[in-house]
Amino acid sequence: MIDVDRLKAQIDCRDLIKRDLGKPKYHNATYSSFKCPLHHEEKGFSLVVYADHWHCFGKCNRGGNAIDWLQTYHQLSFRDACQNLASGNLPQVQQSSPKAKTKRQALSKPPDEDWQKAARDVAYLAMNTLWGKEGKAAWRYLQEERGLTEKTIVEAGLGYIPGHYREWKDLLGLKVPCGISLPWMTHHTIWGIKVRRSAGQQRYQQVSGGNIKGSLYLADEIQPGLPILLTEGEFDALIARQVGSGLISAAALGSAANTCIDPRWFPKFISAPSILICMDDDQAGQRAAKQLSKLSLAATGIQVPQGKDINEFYKRAGLHAVRRWLKERASIPT
Repeated sequence: MIDVDRLKAQIDCRDLIKRDLGKPKYHNATYSSFKCPLHHEEKGFSLVVYADHWHCFGKCNRGGNAIDWLQTYHQLSFRDACQNLASGNLPQVQQSSPKAKTKRQALSKPPDEDWQKAARDVAYLAMNTLWGKEGKAAWRYLQEERGLTEKTIVEAGLGYIPGHYREWKDLLGLKVPCGISLPWMTHHTIWGIKVRRSAGQQRYQQVSGGNIKGSLYLADEIQPGLPILLTEGEFDALIARQVGSGLISAAALGSAANTCIDPRWFPKFISAPSILICMDDDQAGQRAAKQLSKLSLAATGIQVPQGKDINEFYKRAGLHAVRRWLKERASIPT
């Protein structure tokens, strides 16, 4: 297995990026500066590169280490970036058209500020409803059926949009399905709101205009140095976070179809000693786990001992059994 910390310490980012971008505009013993290709900079030289990291002080505000550069500029997976750096087999500088380069380098972006403002207001409205008289049944479902504590429900910002499960409401200019709302937040950005309906074939719907596929649920909860547990569903990640505090960092994809994790989230995985992939125990989940195992040499597919997912395992076996299982999977001594 590649020692990622040692690998990063061996690479001089100035040499690596100079290889891709050519001679820097300015350079001294400490740093070099370039026009930033990540936002196609025309005026100025905002990309500043030091020995151990790089950062754009211009429009895109991206940055990272040598591994991040290969992932961002050459669109490599985390695993391939590490392997290429370790072997010295660096990708060839791409000489494609500006249009093709834009497509290759594009990172996911959250919805615009107007949508985010409306979505935040919808999320707060749903939270207030969940805590009130209309939300009693939904609150009971979250605690009794899903096993979530009040602390978890509040910290996750879960809410409730009352109405028939087939109904959609017009709220603040957004089309909003009725049911239990799960906002996808990172830092101060809201990427989307998923809603779990009480019935129907497609239980999960989304508030119109979101970009959940570009996000990662509970990304802010990932703590450097802890194993990461990737789950399929949000409720699984919430239970894992609730039960596995101090053992693992939990995050969710939201769907077995969302296996192409956007490069903007790769830095979250760099310091993790292991990445545990726990998809639902069905055909779609197995395919997703196989695909996600290519994310990193540290990635391993795992399955719960009982039930199809962590939430069902928790309901059947209880808190202590799930915590013991997480401890074993994370290779933390008992």
